[in-house]
Amino acid sequence: MSIIDQGPEGRATGGREHWFKSLLLSAQGDYSFLKSLTLLSAFGTLIGAYFQNLSAYENKVTAQAQTDMTAATQTLTETSTALAAPFRLQWQLIYDYHNAIAAGTDADPKDYNTADAREIYKFYARAYADLSQNYNLLARKAELYIDLPSDLTRDPNPDGTPLSVEIDMSVLNAYGFDCEKNMPSFDHHESKIVLTEPKTGKTIPVDWYSSKHHLLAMETCFEITHEAMTPVLQWAAGSAVDPARRAAFQQKTFDAFHTRATNQVLRQNAFMSLAMFDIDKIRIKYRPNGFLCSTPGVSQLLSLAGKCAPVKTRGPLG
Repeated sequence: MSIIDQGPEGRATGGREHWFKSLLLSAQGDYSFLKSLTLLSAFGTLIGAYFQNLSAYENKVTAQAQTDMTAATQTLTETSTALAAPFRLQWQLIYDYHNAIAAGTDADPKDYNTADAREIYKFYARAYADLSQNYNLLARKAELYIDLPSDLTRDPNPDGTPLSVEIDMSVLNAYGFDCEKNMPSFDHHESKIVLTEPKTGKTIPVDWYSSKHHLLAMETCFEITHEAMTPVLQWAAGSAVDPARRAAFQQKTFDAFHTRATNQVLRQNAFMSLAMFDIDKIRIKYRPNGFLCSTPGVSQLLSLAGKCAPVKTRGPLG
């Protein structure tokens, strides 16, 4: 019997069933809508959080880039300035002494070369003292602000410990660094040299792709030249010159000093070339990766392929 054929009671029961089914369908529709709305809201929240985190990261990277570039540029300027004066004055004293001996006027205080050297000596003594006091600091600053930031593979939070043998001027001397033979080279087959300590047989590497090592090599050769030019310094200071040392200062000795001075210029040029190269590497490291690297999901896939690699600003959880 159909609902139409039923009595009043049957029609009432059928109406309630129809109402209940309509209510269930309506509730199900409302629930589906709310569920979709909730999922959409959650997805929107995740997208918002992603771009908020990306913005914070980019701000941090921008600040770090500015800090690193400024520190590297200032370090290059500071070290170049600190080396320029003592190197130039050292060579000028040697040149004046050579000319005075060649002219036989080194005992005449009124001779141009003698008078010039005695004036230069005051500035040289001060420049030598400043460099001797600060050379180690300059080398460490070059390592901290040029070498490390330009290393694209470096972990900013290493778990290692300092090297057992830290290269400095005394170590280079002990391991027989040769200022004439051990010249800088950026050929990858010759960019590292190995020095051996004669007594113990221990070895240390000198890396010409390290600004720190360049500075230590230059300062080592500067100090060796300073020790060898004792008669020049005695003459320039107006003191008595050891006759034996004066007699030994012939053309051969001057040629050796001239070679050393030329090598120092080459070392300075190599250091500045490397420092500028490393500063450019720092700039490239912080260069924006592009739109795809900022797209959720795509950036992670590209990272697996070695692209869109993030700049490490903190430890593993950062």
